[in-house]
Amino acid sequence: FIISMGVLCLSLILGVSSAYLIANYDFYFCKILEKLLILPLAIPAYILAFVYVGIMDFQGFFHENFGFRIDFFNHYGVIFVLAISLYPYIYLFAKTAFKSEAKEAYEVAKIMKYSEFRIFTRVALLSARPAIFSGALLVLMETLSDYGASAYLGVDTFSAGIFKLWYDLNDSYSSSVLSGILMLFVFLIMYVDYYYKNKHHYSFNQNLALFIKKRKLNPIKQILSCIYCFMIAFVGFILPFIWLVYWGLKDHKLFESQFYIISFQTIILALITALITTFLAYFLMFSSRIVKNHFFNLFILKISSLGYSIPAAALGISIIVLFVFLDKFFHMSLLGNSLLVLVFAYIIRFLASAIYSLEGGYNKIHLNIDEASLNLRTSYFILFFKIHTPLMKHFLFLAFIIVFIDTIKELPLSRILAPFGFETLSVKAFWFASDERIYDAALPSLFIVFLSLMVVVWMDKITRKDDVRN
Repeated sequence: FIISMGVLCLSLILGVSSAYLIANYDFYFCKILEKLLILPLAIPAYILAFVYVGIMDFQGFFHENFGFRIDFFNHYGVIFVLAISLYPYIYLFAKTAFKSEAKEAYEVAKIMKYSEFRIFTRVALLSARPAIFSGALLVLMETLSDYGASAYLGVDTFSAGIFKLWYDLNDSYSSSVLSGILMLFVFLIMYVDYYYKNKHHYSFNQNLALFIKKRKLNPIKQILSCIYCFMIAFVGFILPFIWLVYWGLKDHKLFESQFYIISFQTIILALITALITTFLAYFLMFSSRIVKNHFFNLFILKISSLGYSIPAAALGISIIVLFVFLDKFFHMSLLGNSLLVLVFAYIIRFLASAIYSLEGGYNKIHLNIDEASLNLRTSYFILFFKIHTPLMKHFLFLAFIIVFIDTIKELPLSRILAPFGFETLSVKAFWFASDERIYDAALPSLFIVFLSLMVVVWMDKITRKDDVRN
């Protein structure tokens, strides 16, 4: 609870403050910083954890050169690492909300002689509250789901406790009970989210002419705003990325065959998962569009989205329990072929990401297209492949890429369900870091970060194109 609240509070401070500065003020390097503040999403929290331990620990750069160290092996270390890794979720939601504020509200506040701070607290923060709540909820669920950072830093959390009971103590019953408790807590959070969104309906103004224009700051405030935003981006992405590159260049494992084998295994696994998940999400979205039953559509899409909400450790244990039951009931050995089980777990986990990626595309296809096609006696097969698919190709590619990267970054499911002798980049990086082989961990970590970075930059580019069209 302490870790969750600490991560949430620090993420809110970093995400909301930086989003408000970027959205409302014009200062030095504002456009560059707007992009840099998103990039911490490209570095998983467990990689950030061992990078900062490597920099700040006894044998780290700062202790050897400046004589001081920071102990990350405690609650504060976990809170710091998770917050700088997850704050971009709040930043993205809040920035969109702040940019969409009505100009009239700001003008009324100025007439009433509100100070800039009072405008922020009484006008901007209140109007952006639903968006900030959505981002905060995402941060909270990601914090509950975290295993890598907390396990590496030696701090007991729900997910780390599930692994400890399952592997170290060989107590499958207690591990299953703990997973159930964690899932109940997550369902409670989802209910709060559902209740809040139904009680507070809101929408963003789409007329750009009515939005607030950025205010010019004086030179001193511009410098301070620039330094503040840069320090967040520096701590969250620039410094750890530079250190990973440095360690990667010092490592000579680049030319070893094992690295290429593990990379190939990970990429093939991610490709298979992304293909199946994207097609399944596309089919579900198409079905919900064709079947004119509100309850059916709500049920299918909500059930499909549960996998992402459930912490990965709890999901992994639940899937093992499910397949043990199926093996006993059907007298089969489904769990023995755990590579298929792992792909199944990935699909359950990332189906929601694919659905959300496709949802925006389907909202842009007018229902008149479907009605006209069906009136001309076009089959559903042709409607699906010949009409919708060309219109959805960019969103299908986006969904595929997001699932592909999420699969490569995933650690808990890979560690629980991967068959013996099968390793992924995330598991290899985590094991190297756990054995204090930092240089060995740098190369697989750097590969994960490079792939994630490409997706984050590409998604930002797509978002800006949509903003220009709107």
